Amino acid sequence: MFKLTEKSKILLVLLITLYTTTLLFSKNIYFGQGQQIVTFEEAFEIAQTGDHLIQSRVDTIIFEKGYKWLSFPSLDVVLDDEDIAENVLDDVLDPNILDYFDAKDYRIKYNSGTSTWDNDDEQLSRTAGYVFKMLDDAEFDISGFKVADNTTVTLTGNSYENWLGYWLEETQTLADAFGDEWENGNIYSIKHQDWCAFYKDGKWVYETQQSGRPALTLSYGDMVKVKCHNTISSFGWDNGTPEDPRSSSADPSYYTFTEQADYTPIFIEIDETNPPTEIGAFVDDICIGATVVEGDMAQINAYTTNTAPGDIELELYYSSRSSQQQKRVTNYKCTNSNDPEQVYTLLNSGDNSDAWFVSFNQESDLVPSPDQVLISNYPNPFNPTTTISYSLPAEGEVSIKIYNIKGQQVKQLVNGSQPEGYYDVVWNGKDAAGKQVSSGIYYYRLKACGKTINKKMLMLK
Repeated sequence: MFKLTEKSKILLVLLITLYTTTLLFSKNIYFGQGQQIVTFEEAFEIAQTGDHLIQSRVDTIIFEKGYKWLSFPSLDVVLDDEDIAENVLDDVLDPNILDYFDAKDYRIKYNSGTSTWDNDDEQLSRTAGYVFKMLDDAEFDISGFKVADNTTVTLTGNSYENWLGYWLEETQTLADAFGDEWENGNIYSIKHQDWCAFYKDGKWVYETQQSGRPALTLSYGDMVKVKCHNTISSFGWDNGTPEDPRSSSADPSYYTFTEQADYTPIFIEIDETNPPTEIGAFVDDICIGATVVEGDMAQINAYTTNTAPGDIELELYYSSRSSQQQKRVTNYKCTNSNDPEQVYTLLNSGDNSDAWFVSFNQESDLVPSPDQVLISNYPNPFNPTTTISYSLPAEGEVSIKIYNIKGQQVKQLVNGSQPEGYYDVVWNGKDAAGKQVSSGIYYYRLKACGKTINKKMLMLK
């Protein structure tokens, strides 16, 4: 018969006491990494054998001022009310630190009239995603049991936006994480705080698709906003593949903008013969988003929530030239996710599409060829130059002439055959003899594809 020593007896009593009081032994783990744990029920069964010491986990969440999209894969689902918002978020429920906390169906925000937090009695979920708006830097710990890897949830269809957490500890590419759902076309939009992937014309469009950089990935504690056509009643993350390196991208340095709670992605196909360093998007000369160009596909997160609707102009920044140069583009080949076959020459921030697509390539799979003759100029008024942009739905003879207010021809800018596509031509404010013209109203006339379009512009001095 096995005989316990006095020291062993004391140790056994301590272990029994620990098992019967809490079963939770915290281990500080940086948010995004950690160890796989079992559910409470499994932990309890193992604890009864006296053979194992079961640990919970502590996820440390570090915030910087601004917005943060994340999930809570580990919560205390054992003790009553420990997964209620006011308990989980206790360390940041300070009106000087937290502006608001959004779940899909409610918002937690400080009510100055009652000196309380609205909706802080909501129960948090280990599989859902959340959005913080922080007024200051902060850090807090969340202790509990991690949701099981094989957990499944329902993803609602009919274009409903599902706020979904990522609870696997292995970093995975989107293709690996979504498994069979990645290629069937039912899920069509996956939006992360930093990037978006959109299913269009039978394939996924995303920034790193052809740039040679690592594919987009999901890591423990991330959240994504997912849209699908049809409801998926039992969706779970696929962890049957090896772990992948975490993806990353550079932040723009030339353009500055204000991040907001959500964005509309602008996917931009780059002209590889003359790629810019960065691209900025502007509405009424306010930058609503920008990106660094690292391949033949770029994505701008366009923050339009707090911006009055207006035309979106794109500015191309070139840092490699002898003198820094920016080119504002007000006429470009584009379409949207609501009507992908309709081609436009300008986006508008008031459009409620899920995604926008722009191409600077004459031959593009991203944006169809133009279906009508269009022409515009920018800036207008101007001094002394302006860029005239136009689209041709078919190959043919093209003529663009400048006239003064008396109807006299000043200069011919284009005369000849051109294939279908989008074009820019610059008028430098000079006549056919190379003499600078006087300020005033001028007209430009486009003849192409059996149509004639006249438009007015103003030169100022």
